[in-house]
Amino acid sequence: MSEPTKATVWHKVRRRIAGGRGPESRLVKVLKEQQAEAKKQAAEVRKHEKSTTALLTDIRWEMREQRKYLEGFRALAARDTFAEIREFTEACQLGFEDTVRKVAQERISLARFGDGELKTMLRPEFNLRFQPWSAALAGDLRQVLRMDGYDRDKLMVAFPYTFRNVHWTGVWLDIWPEVKPLLDTTLTWGMAHVSRPQYFIHLGRQGVQLWRDVWDAKEIVIVTGEGSRFVLEPALFDNAKSIEFVYSKPVNAYADLPRLMPLLEAQDPDKLFLIALGPTGTLVAAKLAQAGRWAIDVGHISESYANVFEGGQWPEAMGVVKK
Repeated sequence: MSEPTKATVWHKVRRRIAGGRGPESRLVKVLKEQQAEAKKQAAEVRKHEKSTTALLTDIRWEMREQRKYLEGFRALAARDTFAEIREFTEACQLGFEDTVRKVAQERISLARFGDGELKTMLRPEFNLRFQPWSAALAGDLRQVLRMDGYDRDKLMVAFPYTFRNVHWTGVWLDIWPEVKPLLDTTLTWGMAHVSRPQYFIHLGRQGVQLWRDVWDAKEIVIVTGEGSRFVLEPALFDNAKSIEFVYSKPVNAYADLPRLMPLLEAQDPDKLFLIALGPTGTLVAAKLAQAGRWAIDVGHISESYANVFEGGQWPEAMGVVKK
């Protein structure tokens, strides 16, 4: 065979060089292009994130400023309402401690009105999770608030603590014009929040002892919804002589009153009745008082104790019945 010519050798070299631009080289090129594009996109994302962060910072600042203005408008709008409420409470309402002491010392029954009871009484569109509205329920609550047919020596009606937060400001602006004419200023009114977290926050362990003094060595009947979350908190109730439960319906207890009241009135009249039945509990306390029994609407007292002293949930954050 003849030796390869220079042209042949050069052709082979060119082919070998050209071979370096095959599939592998093209893949490297594509990967580099993709990497460059990814870097470009990442830079765009960082730029966008920086812009978004700056925008959110501005929005938060604007919201804080708007909140200040809204708080000012709210305070201004509610100024006259709160002045009227303060005039009533300073003249007629007992504080946390004095309310519980009066209940204990005078063996007087207690029917509490919170925002739920007041709204149920005044607003047909208002429904609690565990108590649908009815005209009869609203009318019965109105009778208790007005003390229409009830004895002031047997029953003390409790009015809410005057909070000024967003929720309660809205409540008072809505209903105070209708509530005010119903309030008898010749009566002594109790503090409705004596079984709420605010009571235990305000009085601490002294508040616990005040309640324990109410039922110390007494026979207790607890009236609550079947399967409800009411618990016998030992720190509150372990000094009672005896405790028994009478159950109503966990939802719409008001419809159960025709069955429930005869059962309760058949109990030993010397027993103390503690009631946790929402707006119906307000009525049961009033009706038992009129029947010569000692009855206290304690509502969420156990959950309120747990919330303050044990880090438990806020009462309304819990379910209606135990799971």
